[in-house]
Amino acid sequence: MSRSAPGTPFGERRDAGSKRVVAIAVVVLSALLVIVGQLWYLQVLEGGHFLDASDKNRIRVRPVAAPRGILFDRNGVPLVDNRPAFTLSLIPRELDRDVERRDAVLGRVASLLQIPFEDLVGAIENVRPESFQPVRVRRGLSLEEVAKVEEWKLELPGVIVEVEPQRAYPTSRFAAHLLGYVREANDEQLKQGRYRRGDMVGQTGLERLLDEFLRGRDGGEQIEVDALGRPIRLIRETEPQPGAQVVTTIDRRIQEAAERAMDGRAGSVVVMDPRTGDVLAMVSTPAFEIDQFTGTIDRAAWVRVIRDPMHPMLNRSIQSAYAPGSVFKIIVAAAGLQEGTIVPTDKTHCTGEFHLGAWTFKDWKEGGHGTVDLHRALVQSCNVYFYQAGLKIGGTTIAKYARAFGLGEPTGIDLSGERPGLIPEPKIRKGRGAKTWYAGETVNMSIGQGQILVTPMQVARMMSAVANGGVLWKPRLVQRIERPDRGVVWSDTGKVMGHVELSPMVWALLRRSLWGVVNEGGGTGGGARLPGIDVAGKTGTAQKIAKSKAEKGEDHAWFAAFAPANNPEVVVVVMAEGGGKGGQVAAPIARKILNAIFLEKVATLDIRG
Repeated sequence: MSRSAPGTPFGERRDAGSKRVVAIAVVVLSALLVIVGQLWYLQVLEGGHFLDASDKNRIRVRPVAAPRGILFDRNGVPLVDNRPAFTLSLIPRELDRDVERRDAVLGRVASLLQIPFEDLVGAIENVRPESFQPVRVRRGLSLEEVAKVEEWKLELPGVIVEVEPQRAYPTSRFAAHLLGYVREANDEQLKQGRYRRGDMVGQTGLERLLDEFLRGRDGGEQIEVDALGRPIRLIRETEPQPGAQVVTTIDRRIQEAAERAMDGRAGSVVVMDPRTGDVLAMVSTPAFEIDQFTGTIDRAAWVRVIRDPMHPMLNRSIQSAYAPGSVFKIIVAAAGLQEGTIVPTDKTHCTGEFHLGAWTFKDWKEGGHGTVDLHRALVQSCNVYFYQAGLKIGGTTIAKYARAFGLGEPTGIDLSGERPGLIPEPKIRKGRGAKTWYAGETVNMSIGQGQILVTPMQVARMMSAVANGGVLWKPRLVQRIERPDRGVVWSDTGKVMGHVELSPMVWALLRRSLWGVVNEGGGTGGGARLPGIDVAGKTGTAQKIAKSKAEKGEDHAWFAAFAPANNPEVVVVVMAEGGGKGGQVAAPIARKILNAIFLEKVATLDIRG
């Protein structure tokens, strides 16, 4: 019987054990390699990411809003300034990811501050949940509201109160249409890519025109916080860069005086320097409350403003066009004298009526003015004289001179929405259905009625040309823009848009007659007479559309003046909507404004007298 090799079973067992050891070693080594690889991945490849995430858990980046640039008047007095204000903001990254718990926080905020819950939810819906940028939901919190938020702070994660610069105005309606208002960028502006959500942007007026200069560059702070989000220490700070300083042409004292003079009336005042085209004041009444639009305005309040029949959002100085009434007689006189169609000695006997075919045109004065020449016709604003003069001159010539004085076209002022007005083209048209220009239309045109439409700003520029000898300036609102680190970055020296060519004798006659309107017996502008200062001007009473539902009530009252008459420094144009007669309403308003402008001179003369 053969015997198996000694030790064979033991050798087999040893080989099997060795294999198991090797297998285990391979598994352990593989696992070790995986762990080492994962550690290398986490620490080397993803180390920066996790370090950043760790920092974000303890470091809060808080933007610091840059103060908006200040608008100054021509004398260095602020027209609008900044003041610190409290703003309620939400930080999406710190809000709870669970919708129910997040809504509970937002619900408490809504209850504490009486903010619609839907507004809070809507504010963060379009923002990335991991964003640390504050989403501003309400500006202008009161101290009481701030105290409520601070009292519940530990139960309001992601809810903070920031201090930001906010616009401050002398009064709630001061220069509302001129300055404009600032609000958060709307959806349309956000689509432009120039603004971030929550940025304050100029929406109207100078705030809109100069927004790129007035907006500064925001700074920021990196703050270490504890587990409850409470600040521990400031790590790094970047100072905000304020917006540029703007020096306007406005005189705040004159602007305030014009607003006081127009208090309670609808209409417009424009005060201009005829030597430079500088706008010293621009008033449109009624005005809107700027503060109401700068802060959070609810839909009901917005609808009330938009539907207000007095249209407080409308800038009547440039966005409303009216018949000029007898102010237009300056144009008719200039056209007739320059063309030689009329001469100063031409006389007309005014009985109070003028007959043209079957039509009868009335004078404003019952019984008429008697026999008048051109000078007396301007002083007393005799309609009958100008009816006849207009027919002699012709509608085409009158229209030509009206356009030469800048009427019927935009003045070029750097504000949006300016209307061009209308100077009709009195040509006889041929062809079927064509409208013929009738003599009666020339008669109406001769006293500033009919189809003619002008803005108060156009009348101010026209009157400036009369005062300065024919120079048509582009109305100027901004003198220069300055930055603290760069000095003057933009300036405007003024721009001449045209020149009215009249002989020196015509200019002299016009100015002498306009002086008589205010200072001679029987002059319609006596209400603007100012002791110590020679005022020259022209009244106007513009009839409304007879059958228009929107144009019922009194006529529009005009008065356009310059002073001192022999060396004009200012032009004042007043237009009172539905005011009645220009001499009774608009001229006294202009007197108040002129009195404020020349207050020091008048006071000195009174003391010496």
